[in-house]
Amino acid sequence: MKKITNYSIVFIFFVVLFTSCKKDEVIATNPSFEEFVKTNTNLSMFGLAVEKANLVDFIKGPGPFTWFAPTNAAFTQAGITMDSLNRMTTGRISYFLTYHLVNTRYTGEDMLALSSITRSTQNGNVVYNGSFNNFFYVNGARISSADNEIANGIIHVTDRFLIPPVLNGNIISILNASGQHSLFIEAITRAGLLTTLSSTSTFTVMAPTNTAMIAAGYTSAGIAATPVATLLNQFRYHYFNAVRLFTNDLAADATTVATAAGPSTFLRTSEAGTRVRGANNPSAILISRSDVLGTNGLVHVIDGVLRP
Repeated sequence: MKKITNYSIVFIFFVVLFTSCKKDEVIATNPSFEEFVKTNTNLSMFGLAVEKANLVDFIKGPGPFTWFAPTNAAFTQAGITMDSLNRMTTGRISYFLTYHLVNTRYTGEDMLALSSITRSTQNGNVVYNGSFNNFFYVNGARISSADNEIANGIIHVTDRFLIPPVLNGNIISILNASGQHSLFIEAITRAGLLTTLSSTSTFTVMAPTNTAMIAAGYTSAGIAATPVATLLNQFRYHYFNAVRLFTNDLAADATTVATAAGPSTFLRTSEAGTRVRGANNPSAILISRSDVLGTNGLVHVIDGVLRP
């Protein structure tokens, strides 16, 4: 039998001590959900909302869970104030927040895609994730801080509050609700495209505002006087068939995408996807509101009419 010396005892003691310290270090680097949110003051609205939604099973459960956490500014941009949050029912705020929750571990590496890919959320809808230029996106919104490890999962901080597409309805519902697309709706109706864009197919629409339509001569009288064939050619140039093109999908400058007007009719994006230009536009047009997601695609609001 080998004799246990004093040196052996000291060695064993330091091994145990070192191992214990390493375990403590691992625990310390993975805060709980509550700890992470409380130490990030820009997530105070998110923390209050999750508390009000009574999502204890996901806050304290074993997981792993993945959260897309909107900042306070994202809540404000979505029109959600402390007052409106306090007036929401538990069920409603829970529905919103479970759209920000994926019931698995989902890292930035899983979002590496040239075009946005789907991921099912806890409330039964899907979000769309992609990447561009070392940034990650969800529903076209940039994730400002990715892969924050917590004890039971991951938190990605996002600069936009995510709205489930079923609440926005289809593309025509989005246009009607905006209050600034009545002339665009008149034009696509006269062109016979209203039924198309109301269907269950998938589209991405570049929708000029009323101001943009008037500046291009498309008043109600101008639309009524324009031949249907001309309107059809003009406004099929404002959408893409069978694809959802989010901000990150358009982000690369000089990206060209064929429109529904035909295989050789391209739009060109510029300034990191914040502007778009038709073949005969003298200058690029600002996308003033992007990535409004609906049940059959999404709408980008633009401040000009595209010229094929």
